[in-house]
This record gives sequence, C-alpha cells and structure tokens, in this order.
Amino acid sequence: MLNDFKDRIEATSLFSKKDKLLVAFSGGVDSVVLCHLLKESGFSFELAHCNFNLRGKESEGDEKFCRVFAKKMNVKIHVKQFDTKSYVKIKKLSVQMAARELRYHWFKEMMHQYHYNYILTAHHANDNVETLLINLTRGTGPKGLQGIPEKQDYLIRPLLFATKTEILNYAESKKITFRHDSSNDEVKYARNLLRHKVIPSLKKINPSLENTFHHNILLFKEASKIIENYVSEKTKLITNTEKGILYINIQKLKSELSGALLLHEWLSPLGFNSSQTEQLLKSLTEKKSGKQFHSVTHTLLIDRHHIIVKPIAETSDETEFIIHKLSDFTKVQPKIRTETSEKYKITSELNIAFIDYKKLEFPLVLRKWKHGDKFMPLGMKGFKKLSDFFVSNKLSIFEKENTSVLCNANEEIIWVVGKRVDERYKITEHTKKILKLSLIKS
Repeated sequence: MLNDFKDRIEATSLFSKKDKLLVAFSGGVDSVVLCHLLKESGFSFELAHCNFNLRGKESEGDEKFCRVFAKKMNVKIHVKQFDTKSYVKIKKLSVQMAARELRYHWFKEMMHQYHYNYILTAHHANDNVETLLINLTRGTGPKGLQGIPEKQDYLIRPLLFATKTEILNYAESKKITFRHDSSNDEVKYARNLLRHKVIPSLKKINPSLENTFHHNILLFKEASKIIENYVSEKTKLITNTEKGILYINIQKLKSELSGALLLHEWLSPLGFNSSQTEQLLKSLTEKKSGKQFHSVTHTLLIDRHHIIVKPIAETSDETEFIIHKLSDFTKVQPKIRTETSEKYKITSELNIAFIDYKKLEFPLVLRKWKHGDKFMPLGMKGFKKLSDFFVSNKLSIFEKENTSVLCNANEEIIWVVGKRVDERYKITEHTKKILKLSLIKS
C-alpha cells in the first residue's frame, strides 16, 4: 500500500514535500494510516483534531489518544473543542451537518492563521461508494455522479485509491493502533445504514464493488465534461443575467431536447430541487404563466416569455420613507439621486424623471405601490389605476412587486418610480426650477 500511495502522489502531483500540510485527524484507522504513509514517504505535516464533545468519555479518550500519537510521531497537533449540541440548536441542523460545518470552518481559520497549503482528509474508496449511493438515493445531477473529488481547492483526499479493507490490512500488518468511533456503528444515520446493511448486500452481487464504482466514477467525470461544455454553450444562447436576475428564454428552452437537464444545472445551484424542476417543466407544457416556485434563497416566476429567477430580497423594516428635504433622498430605498437646474434634455430613459419643482409640497413620501393607487400618466388627460397601467405595460409579477411611487404631501403620485411621471408634475413653459430624479439600480 505504501508504494501505491507514493505512486499516486507522484502521478497526480497532489502535493509536494515543499507544501505545508495539515491532516484532519480523528484518531480512527483511516487518518492514522494516512499519517503513517505520509511519514514513511518523507512528508512533513501537522495534525488538527476536533473534539465535538458528543460521546462523553469516548470523546475525551479520542483527544488523549491523538495528543499521545502526535508526540510519538513528533508532529505538532492542534485541538479544538466544540459545543456541538448548542450549535445544533442555534443553527437547527442535524448533528452530522453541524459537526461538518464546525470542522470545516475551523480548518479554514487554520489555513489563514498558519498558512497551510493543503488540508488532507482520509476519505477512501468506500466513502466514494457511499457518497455516490447517497447522491443517487436523494436525487442528483451529473456532478453528483462524480463522487468525492480527489482535490478540491485546499482539500486533498490522497487515500481515495484505497479500499477500507486495504487500509485495515495495512494497519494490522504494521501493528498500528487506532480509535474506534462507536457512533459509526449506529444505523440511524444514512451513511452508516449504507455501510453496514446496503453495501454488504451489494458486494454479494459484486465482490469488487469499490473498483467497479471507481471505474464508473471516472467515466461519469468524462461524461460530465461533455455536459458542462453543452450547458455552457446553451447558457449563452438561452439565458441572460441582468442585475442579479436570471432570465431563461422559454421558447428557446422548449426547442432543446435536454431542457430538463439544462434547468437542473441552472436551478440546482440556486436551491431548487428536482421535484420543483419537474413541476416547472409541466407548467411550461401547460403554458401556465404567473406560477411561482421558491427556494431558500430565490424566487422563480414563469412569465409570458421568460422564466425569471431572482434572489429573495432582504425585507426592510421601513415600508415608506418621509422626505422633508432633498438631502433626505440619500436615505431612501430604492436609491434616487437628485439634481436641480433650470434646463433639461428630453430623454426616453425611464429611470430618469424631470419634475416641476414648484409643484412639490414637502414632506414627500416614497412607498411601495398599493391596490387602488391611481395617477395621470404623462401624455394622458385622465386617471388610470396603477394595476391597469401595469397590465398595459406588460409588467411581470416581480416588476410589480418592486415598484415604488413618489407622492406629494397631498398623497398625489408624482412619479411611478422607473416607469412614468404624472402629467400634473411635468415640465411646462412656465417651469422655473427643474428637479431631476435618477433611479440608481443596484
């Protein structure tokens, strides 16, 4: 196994003897064997041990073992104790997810503090099998079929070539002692259930399961490259992003044979799951515009010609802003810049409004539009409800939701912000002072 380890490091150039390495060290057989292999191969490294305080005396025993091991190996060890149970309550996570977050957050801190080049973890071929099965069970796309990456930014998993049996055999042949985590025996966790129940059954069908999965993962990775190129090409042709909002052309998407794949690749990173993608495709077939879908971070709308995906905005406590003087415009949302002059240039830019300053009565109010609002659109002599104005101008639900109105002290609408000035406040030949309002889009 030692020769295989050396050959793998050399063939892939995962890291060199010049690199400063930190090993994520639990004291279990995998991380202990990794340390022995590194030592035998002439690499310098340090250890990082997480004590999650979840197993009482067993956790204390793990920490003690790790400290003694580091002393015997003559390597530096960093130990961090976590109040994992409190973190679980605060973050509302599973114990496993909480431990993962705490562990990797600390690793990142260590990277910056001690200037390590890489952090090594002892994931092996069996972990890869488990990860692939979990991804398939929960639902995944092409990326989820690639298993655990051997190198991912600052993280390296140099034992992915080895099976658990090979690691245990190496430990036995070298009379290496290690700790056993009793929580790994509990089948209430999905990974442990696969490890102790499902995979042994699969190995009865195929005793070389790990090797088969390894070769399949290599093929999936090659296929994924082709898919990535395809998605990249179609992203340019079918989508565009403006000010953080994603627009997907429905007609162009429907002409693609792999529309479901494209939607998965575009929407999965934004938190939408496969069930939502299926419902979305069904809605497109049924031509149901106006339907919305929500992820934790984004809202998706099926509009007339586009699927529109936008980040969920942070809600402001203030629903309206009172403007006593022009300088108060610096405090409002959306942001509006003001200028006063005696001249103006005619523009078709909707984000700019020219107002007769003399007609303003302070304090002004900037607020979200509401049902029942009406104004006199520039160029018209009669009043029109804002809701009807939106329909006439074919505004999407998102655009309606984000529309604000600037009102005079008497509650008359001066400007439907970014859309239309009110006829009553337009510039005339009698105007002496002009107020220019410019909407600053973030």
